[in-house]
Amino acid sequence: MVWPKKMVHWTENNTAYLSVPFTWNLPEAYSRCVWYQQLGFQVRAGGPAVELMPNYLSGLADVGGHVDALRRHNPNATFTSRGCIRNCPFCAVPKIEGALVELRDWEPKPIVCDNNLLACSLRHFDTVVDTLKHLADVDFNQGLDARLLKQHHIDRLRELHLHCVRFAWDNIHLESTVMNAIDRLLAAGLPQSKIRVYVLVGFDDTPDDALYRCQTLKDRGI
Repeated sequence: MVWPKKMVHWTENNTAYLSVPFTWNLPEAYSRCVWYQQLGFQVRAGGPAVELMPNYLSGLADVGGHVDALRRHNPNATFTSRGCIRNCPFCAVPKIEGALVELRDWEPKPIVCDNNLLACSLRHFDTVVDTLKHLADVDFNQGLDARLLKQHHIDRLRELHLHCVRFAWDNIHLESTVMNAIDRLLAAGLPQSKIRVYVLVGFDDTPDDALYRCQTLKDRGI
């Protein structure tokens, strides 16, 4: 299933729920809150955009609390951990989710949305792999941290029916780390077609810098 790159909303009894992933969805969310209020619903709103800008919907919706909205965005998605050990200045995860926490109870689904799975303990990582072994098209959708990739991770990843493995090349200084991670996966037998890399463009870089990273990956067939 393709992710809807927009707000999702639904009703349960007399409550309307909005889950807003991106800040550019907030104007639409505002209008939807007004519409639901006019219909007589109580309105609750959440999601990353609301966490970052809670005052935007002030007076229109109750903000905060936990509602499991992930399945509304993609029924094949799950989290096995929350948060991250990094504090990247371009990333909202530290503000929204805080420190890394391994979840004890999570639903086995092929799309794993953890923000830094490799920062989890090896025991947790092994549990994730063992739980997902029977599923097809396993995808660690938010990417794996190339700086933390161990041989143990590679060996276990080979046991999965992978859709792909994703890394991120956020700045030029990570070149050797990202290239090394790619080389190690290829050496372990992962097809080149199953390796993908996110490239961050427009944050503390130059057009030449961004082009170099994109072209380097293209030249490698990634």
